[in-house]
Amino acid sequence: MTLFSLGFRPFFLLAGVGGFTMMLLWILTLSTGYNWPGVSNIIAWHRHEMLFGYTGAVIAGFLLTAVRNWTGKMTPDGKPLAALTIIWVAARLVPLVSEQQLIYVAVDLLFWVGLFISLWNALINAAVRNRAFLVLVGLLGTAAALSHWSILNPDNQHLSYVGAYLGLDIILIIMLVMAGRVVPFFIQRGLQKTEQNRIPWLEKGLPLLLFIMLISNLFFANSFWPALINFILGCWLLPNLWRWFDKGIWRNALLWSLYLAYAWLVLGLFLRGFSQLGWVSPYLGVHALTVGGIGLLTLSMMSRVALGHTGRKLKPAKLTVLALVLMLLAAVVRVFFADTLGLLAYQVSAGLWMLALLLFVFVYAPLLIKPRPDGKPG
Repeated sequence: MTLFSLGFRPFFLLAGVGGFTMMLLWILTLSTGYNWPGVSNIIAWHRHEMLFGYTGAVIAGFLLTAVRNWTGKMTPDGKPLAALTIIWVAARLVPLVSEQQLIYVAVDLLFWVGLFISLWNALINAAVRNRAFLVLVGLLGTAAALSHWSILNPDNQHLSYVGAYLGLDIILIIMLVMAGRVVPFFIQRGLQKTEQNRIPWLEKGLPLLLFIMLISNLFFANSFWPALINFILGCWLLPNLWRWFDKGIWRNALLWSLYLAYAWLVLGLFLRGFSQLGWVSPYLGVHALTVGGIGLLTLSMMSRVALGHTGRKLKPAKLTVLALVLMLLAAVVRVFFADTLGLLAYQVSAGLWMLALLLFVFVYAPLLIKPRPDGKPG
């Protein structure tokens, strides 16, 4: 079956459908106060599902596809891939239909165990820079378990927050590493430019800074030290925005969206640093990183990767361009208007997010379920 021939096909489709549905349920619950059978804390459910549900699906689809190219080794397809997608879907549905919250925890963690096993054979003997993704997936599964701690121990909410914010930092590391690889490459290929000169010290220093960020946010949250490392990391990434910029990117939505998503990640780091000093709301940094950075980056990556791996020309449809614009607007509204508009800003931002993913599903579902027109596998 074509849908399960390569990891990006089912998981990008699930990310689109699931990201739309989970945001719809969140905003309906926020607006009406409705309680779902297995959801005891709607805010904890929202942050868990957007981080480990939606973004988890995108990461799974990307890695199950990219690892084949990086290592030349197979990743699951066919029935094993179908089984992993079914587990992901089950984890999203269980809390909506069952009061047995432990089933939700078990099925959700089973997905992360399954993804780790799916990548093990291809990555365990790979180059260190690729093998690191195996560690990051394992850490994401650990963060997902901690995020469920309010279910496992209702009297201790602290570890649930720790898991969510640990998960955000691990996802941020994955996004920055992936973006550092693909954004300059895609811009170079898309504009037919020569390869830019690399800055070795900038690249070599990034893993250490990311590790320090992870540790400082984990053990010294909301203090001077994590604020400082967020500022340093943001400054460290700024030269990339200068190096990668070319006015030609504005002619191609698959390029400007990647570039602006990276800019949102940098902005989010600065805003998170300000929030840790108590100067701005903590939600500004969080949503700059998640809606602006992760949201726009994942939508742009899915749009570009799906075209390339289904054998289509790398020219986005008009509805795809509209979807990317809507995702960008969703971030602007959520970050810059939430303090003044309150619930209305949440509703507008959520509506823009949902429409963006709905357009993605409309455009890409036919591509993801049909064979490549050139007859090649994948």
